[in-house]
Amino acid sequence: MDRDVERLGNLLDPLTTRLGLGGARQTGKLWTRWSEIVGPEIAAHAQPTSLRDGVLRIKVDSPSWATEISYLVGDLRTKVNRAVGTELVTEIKVWTGPGPVRTARQGPADPVPKPGRRSLAAMTKEPLEAFERARRAWSERRSREGREDR
Repeated sequence: MDRDVERLGNLLDPLTTRLGLGGARQTGKLWTRWSEIVGPEIAAHAQPTSLRDGVLRIKVDSPSWATEISYLVGDLRTKVNRAVGTELVTEIKVWTGPGPVRTARQGPADPVPKPGRRSLAAMTKEPLEAFERARRAWSERRSREGREDR
């Protein structure tokens, strides 16, 4: 198994380097070890979003964290490069965007359901149940439309 991962890395590294994305293994280390590299406090408010041609873009959850991170870019660049074992990141750009920052341990955010409604994830866990609910809703709508036409 380790040999397969090694061979895959040997195939991906030249391709990702040619595309300006850095080494696949190093980039993977950066994403999977982000919280460990920057620390839990920063990771709770900042996440890497892209790495291209040595430029790491970090999304933060507020303008105050953007300011804080901008003061730390030199230290963060050093920490990241030391953690991945190569000069992967040459520049860091910080941006704020809509939505919460997700940490590596969190899954995708589940929308908060309205009172009396189940979340989308809960509704679609069982495909046959979801299909049956959709069929009933369609059937009810068709019957209402038929009554309105009379």
